[in-house]
Amino acid sequence: MSKYPSLQIHPGKGLGFLILGASLHDVLTRLKAQPHLYPTIDISFSPSQPLVAPIILNLPANGFRLRFDGPDQRLRLLEILDFGKTQLSYKNIDLVKLPEEKPSSPGSPGQANRQGPPFRHVYNRLMGPTFPGEYLKPKETTESQAGLYVLSYPGIAFTFPLQHSAWSPKADFVSLLSSSAAAPAKSLAIFSGASWHEARQDLFTRPCLNPRSLSLSMKGKEHQPDEVDLVNVCGGGVVEFLRRASPPFRVVLGETTPQDLVAELGPPDAIYRKNDHRLSIHKTRRREQRLSHGSYGASPARSDDLFDADYSSAHTTTDDSDAEDDIDPRDDDSGQSTAKCFYNYFHHGFDIFISYPSNPSPPFPNGTQSTHPSTIAKGMDHLVATKVLLHGNVPGSYPFNRYRRSRWVIDAEEIGTFEGLDSETSFATLSKELRSIWKGSYVSEQAEKATQHAIVLDRDWGDSPGSSYEVLEGWEDSEPPHKKGHAWDSPVELPGKVQAQDMIPKSWASTLSLPRTPFPPRALVGERSKFLLRCTETLYNWQSRTRDPARNGQFILHDGPPFANGPLHVGHALNKVLKDITCRFELSLGKRVLYVPGWDCHGLPIEIKALEQLRAKQVDKHLDSDNGTIDPLEIRRAASDLAHSAFSDQKKSFQEWAIMADWNHPWKTMDQDFELRQLEVFSGMVKKGLISRKCKPVYWSPSSRTALAEAELEYREDHESTAAYVLYPLWLHVNDKAVLVDAVVWTTTPWTLPANRAIAVHPDLEYSVIQTKKHGRLLIATSTLEAAVFFLEGSYKIIGSVLGSDLLGKSYADPLSGTNLYDRPILNAKFVSAFTGTGLVHIAPGHGMDDYELCRHHKIETYVPVDDAGRFTGHVSSPWSKALVGTAVLHEGNEAVLSKLSKEGRLLKKHQYTHRYPYDWRTKQPVIVRATEQWFADVHRIQEAALQSLDSVNFVPPSGRERLKSFVRSRSEWCISRQRAWGVPIPALYSTVDGKAIMTGDSIDHIISVIKERGVTAWWADPPNHPRWVASSVRLTYDTSTLRRGTDTMDVWFDSGTSWTQTAKASDNKVCPPADVYLEGTDQHRGWFQSSLLTYIAQQMTTNPEGSVPEAPFKTLITHGFVLDSTGLKMSKSIGNVTSPDQITGNTLESPKKKRRIDAMGPDALRLWVASSDYTSDIKVSREALHSINSVLAKYRVTFKFILGVLKDYKGPPDIPIHALRSPHRIALWHLWQAFVKVRDYYSKRDYNKAMTEIHGYISRDLSAFYMESVKDVLYADQGNTRWQAQYTLLVIYQCLQTMLAPVCPLLIEETWEYSTDYIKQTFGHPLASTWTRKEKDLEAFNDPQLAYDMVILNQARSSINRAQEKARSLKHMGSSLECFAILQIGKLGDGVQMTAECLQRHLADLASMLVVSSVNVYVGAPTLVGWMTEWTVSESFEVQGTKVSVHIYKAQKAKCIRCWRHLAPLEAKADEALCDRCEGVVRKMRHSHPELFGCQEDDDMPKYRTDKGF
Repeated sequence: MSKYPSLQIHPGKGLGFLILGASLHDVLTRLKAQPHLYPTIDISFSPSQPLVAPIILNLPANGFRLRFDGPDQRLRLLEILDFGKTQLSYKNIDLVKLPEEKPSSPGSPGQANRQGPPFRHVYNRLMGPTFPGEYLKPKETTESQAGLYVLSYPGIAFTFPLQHSAWSPKADFVSLLSSSAAAPAKSLAIFSGASWHEARQDLFTRPCLNPRSLSLSMKGKEHQPDEVDLVNVCGGGVVEFLRRASPPFRVVLGETTPQDLVAELGPPDAIYRKNDHRLSIHKTRRREQRLSHGSYGASPARSDDLFDADYSSAHTTTDDSDAEDDIDPRDDDSGQSTAKCFYNYFHHGFDIFISYPSNPSPPFPNGTQSTHPSTIAKGMDHLVATKVLLHGNVPGSYPFNRYRRSRWVIDAEEIGTFEGLDSETSFATLSKELRSIWKGSYVSEQAEKATQHAIVLDRDWGDSPGSSYEVLEGWEDSEPPHKKGHAWDSPVELPGKVQAQDMIPKSWASTLSLPRTPFPPRALVGERSKFLLRCTETLYNWQSRTRDPARNGQFILHDGPPFANGPLHVGHALNKVLKDITCRFELSLGKRVLYVPGWDCHGLPIEIKALEQLRAKQVDKHLDSDNGTIDPLEIRRAASDLAHSAFSDQKKSFQEWAIMADWNHPWKTMDQDFELRQLEVFSGMVKKGLISRKCKPVYWSPSSRTALAEAELEYREDHESTAAYVLYPLWLHVNDKAVLVDAVVWTTTPWTLPANRAIAVHPDLEYSVIQTKKHGRLLIATSTLEAAVFFLEGSYKIIGSVLGSDLLGKSYADPLSGTNLYDRPILNAKFVSAFTGTGLVHIAPGHGMDDYELCRHHKIETYVPVDDAGRFTGHVSSPWSKALVGTAVLHEGNEAVLSKLSKEGRLLKKHQYTHRYPYDWRTKQPVIVRATEQWFADVHRIQEAALQSLDSVNFVPPSGRERLKSFVRSRSEWCISRQRAWGVPIPALYSTVDGKAIMTGDSIDHIISVIKERGVTAWWADPPNHPRWVASSVRLTYDTSTLRRGTDTMDVWFDSGTSWTQTAKASDNKVCPPADVYLEGTDQHRGWFQSSLLTYIAQQMTTNPEGSVPEAPFKTLITHGFVLDSTGLKMSKSIGNVTSPDQITGNTLESPKKKRRIDAMGPDALRLWVASSDYTSDIKVSREALHSINSVLAKYRVTFKFILGVLKDYKGPPDIPIHALRSPHRIALWHLWQAFVKVRDYYSKRDYNKAMTEIHGYISRDLSAFYMESVKDVLYADQGNTRWQAQYTLLVIYQCLQTMLAPVCPLLIEETWEYSTDYIKQTFGHPLASTWTRKEKDLEAFNDPQLAYDMVILNQARSSINRAQEKARSLKHMGSSLECFAILQIGKLGDGVQMTAECLQRHLADLASMLVVSSVNVYVGAPTLVGWMTEWTVSESFEVQGTKVSVHIYKAQKAKCIRCWRHLAPLEAKADEALCDRCEGVVRKMRHSHPELFGCQEDDDMPKYRTDKGF
């Protein structure tokens, strides 16, 4: 069985379950139900003509593309573009054999070849003979170009690339396509038609024979209702459904019953109920569901798993019952609200509203149809269809792909026109015509406007059907009757736990204090620049100007400079956002923040780009004829331009991420001021004797021709070398007899053997002399004999042994030296291992660090026959010169050495060896170790002080301390010279007479003075021996004409390592104070952290008195991990797994081809992702995680929007004593205090992800789920002091939320301030400038220890009430939580009786609101309280210290208040007049204060609700 997704090709019909003619909705629904098979779905369409141009569905991970027509959205063409991603077969014959190794995921790298089957396979095995096809010429008809030959069969066509030079109209196409001029099929098309040539003429307009529904195309399908092709709107409440094969079906609004709908249209796909906002999904395809398991083919139609759903329990249920059985008018005490529902027909493309009948709709004014004779009897109590919603499924619109496209037409005869208006008519035309038709049917323009139910939503095509309630809520009212003379109600938004619209009488709504605010539900891209400027540059300048460091304290974050080389990636975002969060938190503590951004502008990557640019421009005039290199001045100019360009682009990107910094004064390592400060640090180190020039081995990069420091290396674990066992002859005494033996040496770098100068042994090791048949006598460490079988290739015999100490002083002959002298010594070396190799180590002092030190100790010269390019030079020993000179040591040179060894009989064995090996981190090429003349900094002398200084540094995470210390300990010298042109010059002069380097304190100070006057570039611009660069003290000793300036530059780590000099510049301080925080990636322990530490300590050695306590340049060192893709791989452009910061800020990951700016969450989304991640380890970035982040950010916006809406009219006291507040408010403020203190503590510890978790938990759990639910009634329906308390509480919460979120979401906080009321702005300060200390002090008053105990009981009571209510709902006893009363019955046993009773008594007045019921009573004991007084009762219980508390909920014993919906109105009141006592009092007051709301004069009686004229 194939390991790939497998699909059968059906010419003229489809591909697997994808049938031609299927609807876009059905196909998308089916594909999205199988994300493991179809992980990526890209959809594109014409924004200007979405219903005319074809819609294209691309599945890149599966290799095929689908095209749908625009008007009907039916599948017309299937194209296979990549044959290596899905196992395709025709009549069980594979088109292409795919590799056995299955890719990690569809479409992952490394899959099979994209090419399709060759012509012969198609012609001879798959399809058979056919007529000639057509040839399409290439755009450029050159000989090397290939055209395309389209070979067509009925319903299928193959495209073969064909060399244009081979094409001839007279040639036989079979011969042509069978020749080498033709390549395998490039693509494949499946369509409906006899041939491609014929079908393409009307491919998107011809009638489709297959049904739209994929389930109707399945063989052996169960009976399913016929699909609706067109909906004809006839007027007078009559809607006609024209079906594909069955007779038309008419729905008469007000008469057609749910049973009629199910009989004709089938059970609905879902039912949306009005009373509880739930979308019930019906499982009506059991058998098909079972058939679909384990198949790559079609999934069952209409099963609940097919919807692109993420149904939440709050809005979705699953029901196995028939649709018509779900509606029961007895379910509700009013007989109305519960019964109303929508029948959702997703696959037909419409919804039908089921409710109690209203007066019939009138006919079209100009139509021929008379009013439909109504058979509705007065007081009819059965359910009927009263509304039909038709869905256009227009790409880009809010409900896209929630439903199939429903095409409709308004009967032309009925509207009195020659042509009917239809679903393809433009909105402007449609609106104009309908307004003209109904012009005389309204009493006024206001009455006409009232009918326009404008509901604008913005959802992407991936949203779940659970969100359909948003559009359905706006249409669920079925009253009043639609006829002239009656006012039409308009929807009113009722914010609550979910933002939904509910239709209530307008007059009652006007008496409620509903939240209203212009604060937008989504961030407006057009306003972003305004908020960005305020929360970054303006804020930074304000705090720099107004905050006194002496009084408020100062916080310095020193920027680890990013490299000015190319665009930014998500790793930059992680780093910069973490720094900004840190700075903003310190700002919120009242400190003055000093954060000056910097850039690292020198170095090899920029120089390489400059060289490429210059060579591309063919700057031949600048070529030096002697060495073929480009003039250094040209390189520096080009590199400078590149660095400046990258700096500008990166700076702009950083600013767009809302990074608050001193953007007007950034520092760059290429600035002259920076370079001078760097040279002064270098000068101090020279004067202290810390800088010297040596010829010793260093890491050398042949690819970039420069020395490298350890920090510039990266190690690959899979490097493969050719290792060798080599024989060196020496004389030994064995059994008192002098014999010639061969010492066996193992090396992984055979190319270093020509530079051999000694062999090292360990003095304590035992070495055996063994006799072999093939190789004679061999010397090898006894401990490695077991491994010797690998190269001996036969048996051996030990004939003697010797200690390593006895070998010392003996000599061996190097047969590769061209002499037979036994003059090479055997040396003592402790680094020789007894477990690797042979116990004898080949020593080449020019190519190894340990080798160099060992030979230096024994005064053995260093020999390096390798040049800068990594090639053998003419200095190689004479027998080798011809074969080796000019060959690359890592490639052909290595092979040449092995070949020579083999010819000399000195090669015992060679083999491939995989091991860890250093690579140049810039060029990604292997490096070598090579002794060259370089400048070194003496790390050993400053090592102890550096380690001591780290003891007082705070490390985050703590493991960073030992990691940094280990890097410092392992380093004795630092090679600081580089052989490049783009950098800061090492200020050395060289004698052309003896090559001696001249660099003294005086010479450097003089050079610095020249640079101050003429700039660094003059070092390269002046003639090499110009005397102006020679200090007077040097002229006393040397003739200036014999001195030349050096061309080496400083290591870029020395550049950035001295950037701490900028803290003195920024703080106007002559002494460089240590920064409060350094924050970079964990790789900087061996890079910038270490170089900064070493140069800072070196500077102290030159300036501080002897015995001073060393100090690190940072007080706190924070390190973060790397950003990986969702699978844990390092991001790489070559792999294609890179996520850019723009994708996160623009929210384009879900649909890469649909970058709608309105959906963008902006910089706050990027920042929230960073803050929510555990940065101390590597971070994976995935679509799912980012989608969750956007949801959290949207939750924050909704919360702020609600609070701002509630506070719109608050002008009460800015402070209310805690004892004056009622229970819900005191509890809310206690919750706030707890969260506030925890969040501040997490920020202080730099645990930003924990802070975000605490904030989100507080908002979701304590604020939304508890407090807002508890006080919603008070906020909407109450007035006066009671409402003021809730508003005051939310005001405090609002301010604290702003403070807690300000470091992470500054744009959101700035936006909330923009929309805050004048009262808030005038009474309180700007949230980004406020401090934690003041708020925390104010919040301490809300810390009530008693509430900690009370909340344990109240939470248990609330949970028990919720469980009981869910049981009641499942039994269809109730819908809304307010439809029940509750009794809490405290048992008499256990230790918790008094505690529970006192707690509930303390909060009794507010228990109903906190438990979200209409009424609560509390009793101690167990009297018979319930059962006889109500129709139903549901019970639950919980325990408090052994005391059982029974919870009983039962049907509310009072009527529903029409204003606040609590069931506290008198039972005898009429349903449309029932008011509770509280609401009656409020309305009575409002009648006198706002008589215009009631349509009466002040002295009128209390208004009554009437259906004809409202109030």
